[in-house]
Amino acid sequence: MAAEFFDQLSRRLAAPARKLPPESRKLIELFYDHMAYERGLASHSLRAYTRDLSEFLIYADRQNLAVLKAQPGDLRAYFGFRTGARFDMGRLDPESSTGHSRTRTLSARSQARILAALRSFYGFLERRGLMEASPARELASPRFYRPLPGLLYPEDQTRLFEPGAEANEIGTKDAQSKANAARRARDQAICEMLYSSGMRISELLSLNVQLVEPRMPDQLKVTGKRGKDRIVFLGKDARATLGHYLKLRPALKPRSPRLFLNRQGHALSDRGARHILAELRRVRGLRRRLSPHRLRHSFATDLLNAGADIRAVQEMLGHSSLSTTQIYTAVTKDRLREVHRKCHPHARS
Repeated sequence: MAAEFFDQLSRRLAAPARKLPPESRKLIELFYDHMAYERGLASHSLRAYTRDLSEFLIYADRQNLAVLKAQPGDLRAYFGFRTGARFDMGRLDPESSTGHSRTRTLSARSQARILAALRSFYGFLERRGLMEASPARELASPRFYRPLPGLLYPEDQTRLFEPGAEANEIGTKDAQSKANAARRARDQAICEMLYSSGMRISELLSLNVQLVEPRMPDQLKVTGKRGKDRIVFLGKDARATLGHYLKLRPALKPRSPRLFLNRQGHALSDRGARHILAELRRVRGLRRRLSPHRLRHSFATDLLNAGADIRAVQEMLGHSSLSTTQIYTAVTKDRLREVHRKCHPHARS
């Protein structure tokens, strides 16, 4: 499986990737299997880590760098190569210890992701006894600004969730009209389910139709990051739009057991779902960009604004760390200010 994945990746990267030495290909395959089966990374993370590692190994091959003998300076040079950071007189530019340079071509967030991939890779080699010490351990992570979660404005929520023309199209006779109505119902169900449950888009797209037919459950079991299962809940609006979609779904001529299908009747992809949301934003005239994670952010923030316990929200989001959930408290300051005014002895009016 890893070998097939690498061949596909090589064709997307460049022809030189197919000419890597057998030793490098073997390392990629071992690392892929470790990340997929031992650590249980999601497919998106697997693709990102393997792509970053492949690019590093292509660079190492071109530079005649022995991967198993790499030093911290070699990795800094790689970040310099990727970002445009300069090395003068053998002295490292202090702004580019991990490629963080004013002339960089990669964002600090992208640099942090590449560094995480290299740390995981060399840590894996160290644990397997293929290296004495990981050279990536000494590299500091670049700092980057972590923006507050993007939210849907109230007026955008009104426009997005108002009933559309698809609500009265079940009786349509024409096959093409039925398919169009099914796609509109699908798009609305995707938005309602993401906002109602706080699911990640990967979790939503992994659902099979058998989970919701014939009975419309108010809760679903989903598998999140690293194979962790959890329960998510669907409100009455989400169940209503989902039920409407299921009545029209046969018009898409299903060829997959997945709940959400594309035009060809196959499972809807992540890219396809994002394209759907981008088109909905245009059609509904929303002010802000519409994305799966923006709906997830809105779900969490609206719960906290309504007084939900942060640990309950953490559980519903599937966060392993409370600190990840706490970023949502920064956008609930109005509720917190009201709590302070009502509860603190010196703040009561």
